[in-house]
Amino acid sequence: MTSPAYFGDRARLGLVVPPNNTVCEAEWASAMPPGVSLHAARFRLNPLAKTAEELDTLRTGLLDASAMLAEAEMSALAFACTAPSAVSPRHAMETAMTAASTLPSATAAAAVVDALVALGAKSVALFSPFSAAVTAHEAAFMEQEGIRVLAQHSLGHGTYAPGRRLEIHRIAPAEVQAAVMAIDHAGADALVLSGTNLVTFPMIDALEQQAGKPVVSSNQALFWSALRKAGVHDALPLGRLFRLAA
Repeated sequence: MTSPAYFGDRARLGLVVPPNNTVCEAEWASAMPPGVSLHAARFRLNPLAKTAEELDTLRTGLLDASAMLAEAEMSALAFACTAPSAVSPRHAMETAMTAASTLPSATAAAAVVDALVALGAKSVALFSPFSAAVTAHEAAFMEQEGIRVLAQHSLGHGTYAPGRRLEIHRIAPAEVQAAVMAIDHAGADALVLSGTNLVTFPMIDALEQQAGKPVVSSNQALFWSALRKAGVHDALPLGRLFRLAA
Protein backbone atom coordinates (compact mmCIF):
# COMPACT_ATOMS: atom_id res chain seq x y z
CA MET A 1 0.00 0.00 0.00
CA THR A 2 1.36 3.41 -0.93
CA SER A 3 0.82 6.58 1.09
CA PRO A 4 0.10 10.03 -0.35
CA ALA A 5 3.01 12.40 -0.91
CA TYR A 6 3.72 14.80 1.94
CA PHE A 7 4.25 17.63 -0.55
CA GLY A 8 2.44 18.17 -3.82
CA ASP A 9 -0.43 15.89 -2.92
CA ARG A 10 -2.72 17.93 -5.21
CA ALA A 11 -0.22 18.74 -7.96
CA ARG A 12 3.46 19.25 -8.72
CA LEU A 13 4.49 22.01 -11.12
CA GLY A 14 7.73 21.65 -13.07
CA LEU A 15 9.26 24.99 -14.07
CA VAL A 16 12.01 25.49 -16.67
CA VAL A 17 13.84 28.82 -16.28
CA PRO A 18 16.95 30.52 -17.70
CA PRO A 19 20.07 30.46 -15.48
CA ASN A 20 19.71 34.05 -14.24
CA ASN A 21 15.97 34.03 -13.47
CA THR A 22 15.26 34.35 -9.74
CA VAL A 23 11.81 36.00 -9.77
CA CYS A 24 9.52 33.41 -11.34
CA GLU A 25 10.19 30.71 -8.76
CA ALA A 26 9.88 33.20 -5.89
CA GLU A 27 6.62 34.72 -7.17
CA TRP A 28 5.06 31.33 -7.78
CA ALA A 29 6.16 30.07 -4.37
CA SER A 30 4.63 33.14 -2.70
CA ALA A 31 1.21 32.36 -4.19
CA MET A 32 1.19 28.56 -4.37
CA PRO A 33 -2.17 27.02 -3.44
CA PRO A 34 -2.21 24.47 -0.61
CA GLY A 35 -1.10 21.02 -1.69
CA VAL A 36 0.78 22.22 -4.78
CA SER A 37 4.57 22.04 -4.91
CA LEU A 38 7.09 23.72 -7.21
CA HIS A 39 10.16 22.11 -8.81
CA ALA A 40 12.54 23.99 -11.13
CA ALA A 41 15.24 23.22 -13.67
CA ARG A 42 17.58 25.57 -15.53
CA PHE A 43 19.06 25.50 -19.01
CA ARG A 44 20.97 27.85 -21.28
CA LEU A 45 19.13 29.47 -24.16
CA ASN A 46 19.34 31.90 -27.02
CA PRO A 47 16.64 34.50 -26.32
CA LEU A 48 15.35 35.02 -29.86
CA ALA A 49 16.72 31.92 -31.66
CA LYS A 50 17.03 33.77 -34.98
CA THR A 51 18.70 30.94 -36.89
CA ALA A 52 17.65 27.33 -37.40
CA GLU A 53 20.71 26.21 -35.43
CA GLU A 54 19.87 28.50 -32.51
CA LEU A 55 16.26 27.32 -32.52
CA ASP A 56 17.42 23.70 -32.52
CA THR A 57 19.70 24.40 -29.53
CA LEU A 58 16.85 26.09 -27.69
CA ARG A 59 14.46 23.22 -28.34
CA THR A 60 17.02 20.57 -27.37
CA GLY A 61 17.76 22.23 -24.02
CA LEU A 62 14.09 22.82 -23.28
CA LEU A 63 13.05 19.28 -24.13
CA ASP A 64 15.92 17.76 -22.13
CA ALA A 65 14.88 19.81 -19.09
CA SER A 66 11.24 18.82 -19.63
CA ALA A 67 12.10 15.14 -19.78
CA MET A 68 14.18 15.34 -16.58
CA LEU A 69 11.43 17.12 -14.68
CA ALA A 70 8.96 14.49 -15.84
CA GLU A 71 11.00 11.88 -13.95
CA ALA A 72 9.98 13.64 -10.71
CA GLU A 73 6.30 12.87 -11.36
CA MET A 74 5.19 16.35 -12.28
CA SER A 75 1.54 17.20 -12.97
CA ALA A 76 2.32 19.90 -15.54
CA LEU A 77 5.35 21.71 -16.95
CA ALA A 78 5.99 25.39 -17.69
CA PHE A 79 8.68 27.23 -19.69
CA ALA A 80 9.30 30.58 -18.01
CA CYS A 81 10.77 32.77 -20.71
CA THR A 82 8.57 35.05 -22.79
CA ALA A 83 10.65 36.11 -25.80
CA PRO A 84 12.16 32.65 -26.53
CA SER A 85 8.73 31.01 -26.33
CA ALA A 86 7.48 33.55 -28.89
CA VAL A 87 9.74 32.27 -31.69
CA SER A 88 7.28 29.54 -32.73
CA PRO A 89 3.53 29.41 -33.34
CA ARG A 90 1.51 29.76 -30.15
CA HIS A 91 1.29 26.17 -28.94
CA ALA A 92 4.16 24.58 -30.90
CA MET A 93 6.64 24.56 -28.00
CA GLU A 94 4.01 23.31 -25.59
CA THR A 95 3.28 20.41 -27.94
CA ALA A 96 6.99 19.60 -28.17
CA MET A 97 7.38 19.71 -24.37
CA THR A 98 4.43 17.36 -23.98
CA ALA A 99 5.89 14.98 -26.53
CA ALA A 100 9.17 14.90 -24.58
CA SER A 101 7.54 14.50 -21.17
CA THR A 102 4.00 13.11 -21.74
CA LEU A 103 2.80 15.96 -19.50
CA PRO A 104 0.53 18.96 -20.18
CA SER A 105 2.81 21.93 -20.76
CA ALA A 106 2.65 25.72 -20.87
CA THR A 107 4.96 28.43 -22.20
CA ALA A 108 5.00 32.08 -21.17
CA ALA A 109 4.20 33.55 -24.59
CA ALA A 110 1.32 31.15 -25.25
CA ALA A 111 0.01 31.60 -21.70
CA VAL A 112 -0.14 35.38 -22.11
CA VAL A 113 -2.24 35.04 -25.27
CA ASP A 114 -4.39 32.32 -23.71
CA ALA A 115 -5.01 34.58 -20.71
CA LEU A 116 -5.98 37.51 -22.93
CA VAL A 117 -8.39 35.30 -24.87
CA ALA A 118 -9.92 34.03 -21.62
CA LEU A 119 -10.38 37.64 -20.48
CA GLY A 120 -11.95 38.62 -23.79
CA ALA A 121 -9.19 41.14 -24.50
CA LYS A 122 -8.56 41.84 -28.18
CA SER A 123 -6.20 44.81 -27.83
CA VAL A 124 -3.40 45.58 -25.36
CA ALA A 125 -0.77 48.04 -24.25
CA LEU A 126 2.54 46.18 -23.80
CA PHE A 127 5.21 46.94 -21.18
CA SER A 128 8.60 45.22 -21.35
CA PRO A 129 11.86 45.63 -19.41
CA PHE A 130 13.81 44.63 -22.53
CA SER A 131 15.02 46.48 -25.60
CA ALA A 132 12.66 47.97 -28.15
CA ALA A 133 13.64 45.18 -30.57
CA VAL A 134 12.73 42.39 -28.13
CA THR A 135 9.51 44.15 -27.21
CA ALA A 136 8.62 44.47 -30.89
CA HIS A 137 9.32 40.73 -31.31
CA GLU A 138 6.82 39.94 -28.57
CA ALA A 139 4.31 42.41 -29.98
CA ALA A 140 4.58 40.74 -33.39
CA PHE A 141 3.87 37.36 -31.79
CA MET A 142 0.71 38.67 -30.17
CA GLU A 143 -0.39 40.35 -33.40
CA GLN A 144 0.05 37.04 -35.24
CA GLU A 145 -2.20 35.44 -32.64
CA GLY A 146 -4.95 38.01 -33.19
CA ILE A 147 -4.17 40.43 -30.33
CA ARG A 148 -3.71 44.06 -31.42
CA VAL A 149 -0.84 45.86 -29.68
CA LEU A 150 -1.91 49.49 -29.59
CA ALA A 151 1.09 50.80 -27.63
CA GLN A 152 4.35 49.45 -26.28
CA HIS A 153 7.05 50.69 -23.91
CA SER A 154 10.53 49.26 -23.24
CA LEU A 155 12.96 49.95 -20.40
CA GLY A 156 15.96 48.92 -22.53
CA HIS A 157 17.47 46.11 -20.46
CA GLY A 158 19.44 43.38 -22.23
CA THR A 159 18.35 39.77 -22.56
CA TYR A 160 20.08 36.68 -21.23
CA ALA A 161 23.60 35.78 -22.33
CA PRO A 162 26.09 33.58 -20.45
CA GLY A 163 27.92 35.69 -17.87
CA ARG A 164 25.86 38.83 -18.46
CA ARG A 165 24.57 40.49 -15.30
CA LEU A 166 21.01 41.67 -15.64
CA GLU A 167 19.14 43.97 -13.27
CA ILE A 168 15.55 43.25 -14.26
CA HIS A 169 14.84 41.46 -10.99
CA ARG A 170 15.81 44.66 -9.12
CA ILE A 171 13.20 46.89 -10.80
CA ALA A 172 10.76 48.01 -8.10
CA PRO A 173 7.06 47.27 -8.67
CA ALA A 174 6.30 50.95 -8.04
CA GLU A 175 8.60 51.90 -10.93
CA VAL A 176 6.89 49.40 -13.20
CA GLN A 177 3.44 50.57 -12.16
CA ALA A 178 4.32 54.22 -12.87
CA ALA A 179 5.83 53.36 -16.26
CA VAL A 180 2.82 51.26 -17.26
CA MET A 181 0.37 53.99 -16.30
CA ALA A 182 2.34 56.45 -18.45
CA ILE A 183 1.65 54.37 -21.57
CA ASP A 184 -1.32 55.48 -23.66
CA HIS A 185 -3.69 52.59 -22.95
CA ALA A 186 -7.03 54.36 -23.35
CA GLY A 187 -8.16 52.12 -26.22
CA ALA A 188 -6.63 48.89 -24.91
CA ASP A 189 -8.71 46.10 -23.40
CA ALA A 190 -5.86 44.98 -21.13
CA LEU A 191 -2.31 45.73 -20.02
CA VAL A 192 0.49 43.18 -20.58
CA LEU A 193 3.65 43.13 -18.47
CA SER A 194 6.26 40.98 -20.18
CA GLY A 195 9.25 39.27 -18.58
CA THR A 196 9.41 36.32 -16.20
CA ASN A 197 12.28 37.91 -14.22
CA LEU A 198 10.19 41.04 -13.62
CA VAL A 199 8.46 41.36 -10.24
CA THR A 200 4.72 41.81 -10.86
CA PHE A 201 2.68 39.81 -8.31
CA PRO A 202 2.74 42.53 -5.58
CA MET A 203 1.08 45.12 -7.84
CA ILE A 204 -1.32 43.33 -10.19
CA ASP A 205 -4.48 44.02 -8.18
CA ALA A 206 -3.51 47.65 -7.50
CA LEU A 207 -2.63 48.27 -11.13
CA GLU A 208 -5.92 46.77 -12.30
CA GLN A 209 -7.79 49.06 -9.93
CA GLN A 210 -5.81 52.09 -11.07
CA ALA A 211 -6.10 51.32 -14.79
CA GLY A 212 -9.66 50.02 -14.69
CA LYS A 213 -8.84 47.01 -16.86
CA PRO A 214 -7.25 43.55 -16.62
CA VAL A 215 -3.52 43.16 -16.17
CA VAL A 216 -1.71 40.12 -17.54
CA SER A 217 1.93 39.50 -16.62
CA SER A 218 4.16 36.72 -17.92
CA ASN A 219 4.54 35.04 -14.53
CA GLN A 220 0.86 35.41 -13.64
CA ALA A 221 -0.38 34.03 -16.97
CA LEU A 222 2.09 31.14 -16.93
CA PHE A 223 1.18 30.29 -13.31
CA TRP A 224 -2.53 30.37 -14.22
CA SER A 225 -1.98 28.18 -17.28
CA ALA A 226 0.21 25.63 -15.46
CA LEU A 227 -2.17 25.34 -12.52
CA ARG A 228 -5.18 24.86 -14.79
CA LYS A 229 -3.37 22.23 -16.82
CA ALA A 230 -2.52 20.46 -13.55
CA GLY A 231 -6.21 20.48 -12.61
CA VAL A 232 -5.96 23.21 -9.95
CA HIS A 233 -8.56 25.99 -10.30
CA ASP A 234 -8.17 27.94 -7.06
CA ALA A 235 -9.05 31.63 -7.07
CA LEU A 236 -5.97 33.64 -6.05
CA PRO A 237 -5.42 37.39 -5.37
CA LEU A 238 -3.62 37.85 -8.70
CA GLY A 239 -5.98 39.96 -10.77
CA ARG A 240 -9.11 39.28 -12.78
CA LEU A 241 -7.51 36.35 -14.53
CA PHE A 242 -7.56 34.25 -11.35
CA ARG A 243 -11.17 35.20 -10.67
CA LEU A 244 -12.46 33.73 -13.92
CA ALA A 245 -14.78 30.78 -13.59
CA ALA A 246 -12.99 27.44 -13.89
